[in-house]
Amino acid sequence: MFSFKGLQRMGGVALLAAIAPSPPIVPAAGSPVAFVDLIDYPTQEANWDRFHSLEDRLAGAFHDACADGGCAPRRFLWPMQLRCSVQTPQATVAACAWVIAGSHLTVSAAGRITPDVIVWRCLLPLPTSIAVEQFHAALEVQDPLSVRLPGASATLRQGVQDCLAAPGSRT
Repeated sequence: MFSFKGLQRMGGVALLAAIAPSPPIVPAAGSPVAFVDLIDYPTQEANWDRFHSLEDRLAGAFHDACADGGCAPRRFLWPMQLRCSVQTPQATVAACAWVIAGSHLTVSAAGRITPDVIVWRCLLPLPTSIAVEQFHAALEVQDPLSVRLPGASATLRQGVQDCLAAPGSRT
Protein backbone atom coordinates (compact mmCIF):
# COMPACT_ATOMS: atom_id res chain seq x y z
CA MET A 1 0.00 0.00 0.00
CA PHE A 2 1.27 3.45 -0.87
CA SER A 3 0.77 5.67 2.14
CA PHE A 4 0.85 9.43 2.26
CA LYS A 5 0.99 9.95 6.02
CA GLY A 6 0.49 13.52 7.06
CA LEU A 7 -0.77 14.72 3.70
CA GLN A 8 -4.46 14.97 4.50
CA ARG A 9 -4.12 18.69 5.23
CA MET A 10 -2.56 19.63 1.85
CA GLY A 11 -4.73 19.12 -1.34
CA GLY A 12 -5.93 16.76 -4.19
CA VAL A 13 -6.16 16.92 -8.05
CA ALA A 14 -3.12 18.18 -9.93
CA LEU A 15 -3.68 20.92 -12.44
CA LEU A 16 -0.42 22.51 -13.47
CA ALA A 17 3.05 22.67 -11.96
CA ALA A 18 6.30 24.33 -12.79
CA ILE A 19 9.71 23.53 -11.42
CA ALA A 20 12.10 26.38 -10.77
CA PRO A 21 15.19 25.91 -12.89
CA SER A 22 18.32 24.82 -11.10
CA PRO A 23 21.53 26.64 -11.86
CA PRO A 24 23.21 24.89 -14.77
CA ILE A 25 26.29 22.77 -14.24
CA VAL A 26 28.96 24.34 -16.39
CA PRO A 27 32.05 22.29 -17.22
CA ALA A 28 35.47 23.94 -17.29
CA ALA A 29 36.32 25.73 -20.51
CA GLY A 30 37.50 23.34 -23.20
CA SER A 31 36.32 20.23 -21.35
CA PRO A 32 33.61 17.92 -22.71
CA VAL A 33 30.06 18.12 -21.32
CA ALA A 34 30.05 16.44 -17.90
CA PHE A 35 26.30 15.76 -17.53
CA VAL A 36 23.42 15.10 -19.91
CA ASP A 37 19.76 14.25 -19.61
CA LEU A 38 19.29 10.45 -19.46
CA ILE A 39 17.15 10.74 -22.60
CA ASP A 40 20.26 11.97 -24.45
CA TYR A 41 22.72 9.34 -23.25
CA PRO A 42 24.96 8.22 -24.94
CA THR A 43 23.76 10.31 -27.90
CA GLN A 44 20.91 12.72 -28.62
CA GLU A 45 17.59 10.95 -27.81
CA ALA A 46 19.25 7.50 -27.67
CA ASN A 47 17.30 6.64 -24.47
CA TRP A 48 14.07 8.38 -25.49
CA ASP A 49 11.78 5.33 -25.66
CA ARG A 50 13.34 3.48 -22.74
CA PHE A 51 13.24 6.51 -20.44
CA HIS A 52 9.65 7.43 -21.29
CA SER A 53 8.62 3.82 -20.75
CA LEU A 54 10.18 4.03 -17.27
CA GLU A 55 8.43 7.34 -16.59
CA ASP A 56 5.10 5.79 -17.67
CA ARG A 57 5.63 2.71 -15.43
CA LEU A 58 6.46 4.94 -12.45
CA ALA A 59 3.39 7.09 -13.06
CA GLY A 60 1.24 3.95 -13.46
CA ALA A 61 2.55 2.51 -10.18
CA PHE A 62 1.84 5.85 -8.49
CA HIS A 63 -1.73 5.94 -9.86
CA ASP A 64 -2.32 2.28 -8.91
CA ALA A 65 -1.24 3.01 -5.34
CA CYS A 66 -3.62 5.96 -5.19
CA ALA A 67 -6.47 3.92 -6.70
CA ASP A 68 -5.99 1.38 -3.90
CA GLY A 69 -6.70 4.17 -1.38
CA GLY A 70 -3.09 4.96 -0.60
CA CYS A 71 -3.64 8.64 -1.33
CA ALA A 72 -6.95 8.93 0.52
CA PRO A 73 -8.47 11.36 1.05
CA ARG A 74 -6.27 12.94 -1.61
CA ARG A 75 -6.89 10.56 -4.48
CA PHE A 76 -5.69 12.89 -7.21
CA LEU A 77 -2.04 13.67 -6.59
CA TRP A 78 -0.42 13.68 -9.99
CA PRO A 79 3.13 12.80 -11.09
CA MET A 80 4.11 15.52 -13.51
CA GLN A 81 7.60 14.92 -14.94
CA LEU A 82 10.70 12.85 -14.24
CA ARG A 83 14.21 13.78 -15.30
CA CYS A 84 17.53 12.07 -14.62
CA SER A 85 21.06 13.32 -15.19
CA VAL A 86 23.93 11.15 -16.36
CA GLN A 87 27.54 11.84 -15.53
CA THR A 88 28.91 11.13 -18.99
CA PRO A 89 32.55 10.24 -18.29
CA GLN A 90 31.47 7.50 -15.83
CA ALA A 91 28.21 6.56 -17.62
CA THR A 92 26.37 6.70 -14.28
CA VAL A 93 23.01 8.13 -13.28
CA ALA A 94 23.83 11.07 -11.00
CA ALA A 95 20.35 12.23 -9.91
CA CYS A 96 16.66 11.89 -10.70
CA ALA A 97 14.03 14.49 -9.84
CA TRP A 98 10.31 13.75 -10.03
CA VAL A 99 7.81 16.61 -9.83
CA ILE A 100 4.52 15.63 -8.22
CA ALA A 101 1.63 18.05 -7.85
CA GLY A 102 -1.71 18.16 -6.14
CA SER A 103 -4.49 20.64 -5.71
CA HIS A 104 -7.63 21.16 -3.77
CA LEU A 105 -10.39 23.30 -5.25
CA THR A 106 -12.97 24.99 -3.04
CA VAL A 107 -16.16 26.72 -4.17
CA SER A 108 -17.46 29.64 -2.14
CA ALA A 109 -21.14 30.49 -1.67
CA ALA A 110 -20.62 33.33 -4.18
CA GLY A 111 -19.37 30.85 -6.82
CA ARG A 112 -15.67 31.70 -6.63
CA ILE A 113 -13.43 28.67 -7.19
CA THR A 114 -10.17 28.84 -5.27
CA PRO A 115 -7.33 26.43 -6.04
CA ASP A 116 -4.75 25.36 -3.48
CA VAL A 117 -1.91 23.93 -5.59
CA ILE A 118 1.14 22.29 -4.07
CA VAL A 119 4.22 21.03 -5.90
CA TRP A 120 6.78 18.58 -4.57
CA ARG A 121 10.23 18.26 -6.14
CA CYS A 122 11.25 14.74 -5.18
CA LEU A 123 14.79 13.45 -5.56
CA LEU A 124 14.68 9.70 -6.02
CA PRO A 125 16.92 7.68 -3.69
CA LEU A 126 19.91 6.68 -5.80
CA PRO A 127 23.16 5.01 -4.83
CA THR A 128 26.38 6.98 -5.08
CA SER A 129 27.08 5.38 -8.44
CA ILE A 130 24.84 3.27 -10.67
CA ALA A 131 25.55 2.53 -14.30
CA VAL A 132 22.93 3.68 -16.80
CA GLU A 133 22.24 0.10 -17.96
CA GLN A 134 22.02 -1.19 -14.38
CA PHE A 135 19.59 1.64 -13.54
CA HIS A 136 17.30 0.81 -16.46
CA ALA A 137 17.47 -2.96 -15.89
CA ALA A 138 16.60 -2.65 -12.19
CA LEU A 139 13.53 -0.52 -12.94
CA GLU A 140 12.14 -2.55 -15.86
CA VAL A 141 9.60 -4.23 -13.58
CA GLN A 142 5.83 -3.94 -13.17
CA ASP A 143 6.12 -1.82 -9.99
CA PRO A 144 9.33 0.22 -10.18
CA LEU A 145 8.32 2.10 -7.00
CA SER A 146 9.01 -1.08 -5.03
CA VAL A 147 12.63 -1.21 -6.24
CA ARG A 148 15.54 -0.40 -3.99
CA LEU A 149 18.41 0.29 -6.36
CA PRO A 150 21.65 -1.49 -5.43
CA GLY A 151 23.42 0.66 -2.83
CA ALA A 152 20.47 3.05 -2.33
CA SER A 153 19.20 3.91 1.13
CA ALA A 154 15.51 3.28 0.36
CA THR A 155 13.04 2.06 -2.26
CA LEU A 156 11.70 4.61 -4.73
CA ARG A 157 8.33 4.35 -2.92
CA GLN A 158 9.95 5.24 0.41
CA GLY A 159 11.76 8.16 -1.20
CA VAL A 160 8.55 9.51 -2.70
CA GLN A 161 6.68 9.02 0.60
CA ASP A 162 9.39 10.95 2.46
CA CYS A 163 9.27 13.71 -0.14
CA LEU A 164 5.48 14.00 -0.01
CA ALA A 165 5.52 14.08 3.79
CA ALA A 166 7.36 17.41 3.50
CA PRO A 167 5.31 20.61 2.98
CA GLY A 168 5.95 21.09 -0.75
CA SER A 169 5.69 24.48 -2.43
CA ARG A 170 2.46 26.38 -2.91
CA THR A 171 2.10 27.88 -6.36
